[in-house]
Amino acid sequence: MRLLRHAPLLIIALLVGLVAGCGSSDRKPVFAAEGRILFDGKPIPHALVTLHPLGTPDRESPRPHGSVTKDGSFVLTTYDAGDGAPAGEYGVTVEWWLTNATARTGEGDSPPPTNRLPGRYARVETSKLRVRIEEGANQLPLIQLSR
Repeated sequence: MRLLRHAPLLIIALLVGLVAGCGSSDRKPVFAAEGRILFDGKPIPHALVTLHPLGTPDRESPRPHGSVTKDGSFVLTTYDAGDGAPAGEYGVTVEWWLTNATARTGEGDSPPPTNRLPGRYARVETSKLRVRIEEGANQLPLIQLSR
């Protein structure tokens, strides 16, 4: 009788345990990784750096990414903020989406944001940027972009 009274709680605990176990099983191990990026010698705050695994046809592979700070530095994230990236070879893309307008005007909506970097940096095939993540802590080489 007592067991039946607690059965709903036991079922919920079992389901929570199953869901939590399933979510983390396909995670690849990640390693701390940070770097610095400049465009024409200057930092590009709020730009997005994304790593794309090379040599793997798996479209489900994680894409580590990082947001550039005021000094041009970034820390890579794969699953949780700042956790790093799985070991491997990556192609790198960089996009810097900014807008000139800050509010709706009487004449209509603000213009859409534009990528302030040359378009070649937005595609793995044309960026020519490559990095390697090793097991352990990674300090990536300085990435210098130009017009």
